[in-house]
Amino acid sequence: MRGILYFFLLILLNCQSQVAGSKTMPAGKEIPFEDKYHYPFNLTRKEFLIISSQKTMDEVFNLIHKKNVGNRFSPIPAVSENETYLIIKPELKNSNDVSVDSVSIDHDTLYIKISAFDNPDFDRDSRVPPNIFLKLTGHVNFKNVITIY
Repeated sequence: MRGILYFFLLILLNCQSQVAGSKTMPAGKEIPFEDKYHYPFNLTRKEFLIISSQKTMDEVFNLIHKKNVGNRFSPIPAVSENETYLIIKPELKNSNDVSVDSVSIDHDTLYIKISAFDNPDFDRDSRVPPNIFLKLTGHVNFKNVITIY
């Protein structure tokens, strides 16, 4: 009887570890970041945009200034060697925005852990994915971005 109990306990623990493994981020190097701003309009057609030159940064902010209403424009950040700027467009699930919880890198893939967030600045029924402007500390080289809820 005790053997059967141990067998089922082992099966249960194995199943639980597989479920938990699908929701966690892979073991990689944590990257300090700043969540600069969330824009309720499209800045890129792609899933993500790496801003690696001042020319690209100027083009992005030119688009931001055109789509922003009002007389006050946000300052254009200077691109430096020890910072990496990134725009991501995560999918929405049950909210009108997301919050960036953590950023890590494993090989050439950047993993961004996000959680649902209802932003009072956006329309409550908005289903347009926000364009999130992130600043990563350090020069980070990656080719792919994966967002994890």
